[in-house]
Amino acid sequence: MPNVVRAAAVSLSGIRKNFGPLEVLHGVSLTAHEGDVVSILGSSGSGKSTLLRCVNMLEVPNSGNVSIMGEEISLDQRPGRAPRPADPKQVNKLRERAAMVFQSFNLWSHLTILQNVMEAPLHVQGRHRNECRAEAEALLERVGIAAKRNSYPSELSGGQQQRAAIARALAMRPDVLLFDEPTSALDPELVGEVLKVIRDLAAEGRTMLIVTHEMAFARDVSTRTVFLHQGLITEEGPTSEMFANPRSDRFRQFLRRDGASSH
Repeated sequence: MPNVVRAAAVSLSGIRKNFGPLEVLHGVSLTAHEGDVVSILGSSGSGKSTLLRCVNMLEVPNSGNVSIMGEEISLDQRPGRAPRPADPKQVNKLRERAAMVFQSFNLWSHLTILQNVMEAPLHVQGRHRNECRAEAEALLERVGIAAKRNSYPSELSGGQQQRAAIARALAMRPDVLLFDEPTSALDPELVGEVLKVIRDLAAEGRTMLIVTHEMAFARDVSTRTVFLHQGLITEEGPTSEMFANPRSDRFRQFLRRDGASSH
């Protein structure tokens, strides 16, 4: 039988990103194959969140290429003006395929939790209301907050809001899930309930890119780890190897400094 070749779910090539005169990413390349769980680690200010936000064009790279499931995002990079997506419709479709979970939840405060999860499948993807409702109910059950379906975000704990945000991302039936420090806004006692949901998703073989400062979680859950330092990937590889035998001094120092604070 032929070897099964896993497709590249996310491919970043030569990504550079400037904010004014400051270049935050200096030509970063990264590939995540289907089924990979990639943890993106690095100190504050290393460019981790900016890199993740370039994947679904929340930040538009100044140069470089982004592909999702083999489809390259077309950029308009004319001299003398900020780069922008050439086709906004393409970006909207891309965001359905690569759904983002933010550290600050970003739920709509005027909608119930159930309505939050139904909103995009209903109005963006144009699916039938009954189908959207049934799927939203099932997803809230899956993340353990079905009893809160008719509550508003302000009535939920931070951990419950983040689980609702994960359900909302899953409702888009994405190919890739992007997590931007999903536990950093949470009280310590609420971190575990969110990490458990992400752990379960990893066990299903979902493709995920996770910016996180939770070292023990990254070590346990991710198949591959990327370490960013000052806008460059200084080390990457299978997670077990990287944690057991870090090759770069920078990553060794990072593990020593942050290891004590992992949950």
